[in-house]
Amino acid sequence: METRKKRAKQELESLAAHLVGEVVYENGVQVLKVSNEIGEGQVQCICFDDGLIAMEFDVALKQNISVLLNEKQGDMVYFLYCLEGNCLHKFQKDEVITKLEELQTAVVSNSTELLSELLIRKDSRLILNLIRIDRKKYVKKFKKDFEGFDQKTLQFLDSFNDHKGYFHLGKINLEIGELIKMLENAKFVNDLSTLMQFEGICHLILAKQIEQFRFEMEFGKSPATTLLKRELKDIGEVSDFIKNYPEVQHTITNLCSKSGLSAAKLQQGFRFIHDMTVGEFVRDTRLKRARHLLQTTEMNISEVVYTIGLTSRSYFCKIFKAKYRCSPKQYKKNVLQKQQIEA
Repeated sequence: METRKKRAKQELESLAAHLVGEVVYENGVQVLKVSNEIGEGQVQCICFDDGLIAMEFDVALKQNISVLLNEKQGDMVYFLYCLEGNCLHKFQKDEVITKLEELQTAVVSNSTELLSELLIRKDSRLILNLIRIDRKKYVKKFKKDFEGFDQKTLQFLDSFNDHKGYFHLGKINLEIGELIKMLENAKFVNDLSTLMQFEGICHLILAKQIEQFRFEMEFGKSPATTLLKRELKDIGEVSDFIKNYPEVQHTITNLCSKSGLSAAKLQQGFRFIHDMTVGEFVRDTRLKRARHLLQTTEMNISEVVYTIGLTSRSYFCKIFKAKYRCSPKQYKKNVLQKQQIEA
């Protein structure tokens, strides 16, 4: 764990040569606090043992800043996702500048001879997720640990040997955005279990990025939905509202009124982002909240049912068992037994 912290600190100290600030250790995470002279915000960094690091930029600057993505030797591939705002990318000594828009993905490969620059513009907030892999270390790790590792993925990673200085701008992808939001609940990595959860989400984000890139290389970048970016953002806001207030009696009419979208577009957006209908999403959200309450509170089953906005205990038990393969009562019992053993 200490080695990971040290590496994360070194990454941010290198970044601070361009994005001026102070590196501090905060809530289990190495953080670069941006200097007030150039703006506000922070960059968080977590390093893993398999050639993988994750960074999150959340900054609002007073001046335009150019950041080198990597100055060290190594065969690095970057997976970028812009959650809010936008930024620019260019290779050093190259006049071509590409804009990474909100909710958009990008894949970047560079060498020590052709370094990537991230151009962060002033007067607007940028939230950018960056996952970097040391290609050789990452491939070696998964060839060793996972028998039958996806050959297409290996071919994809190997292809960057022939594409030094390669940049691919992907299409809008809200599914990755939803995964990045999940990182907020697993960001503080003081203990092993939370670190494993965070790392698992990072690998899932990486898998989705690779899956999208491979698809676009094979079939082109035709949009997966006819919804506009603004409409997709509205769907994301409705999703967050349901997650924050699962106890509310959500109806299509009310959610349409809140979002300004038609029922057809609302359902289309939920199928695109979550691969489920609005009703299925509400039910799934309530079940996840119920499981959390059973894990972390002393509520009985009836209290949990009421708290998540349901009225029928028998219906709740039925759908809980269908999702988690045991009754709420048994689930609660298992949690209590585990707590007693750990105590």
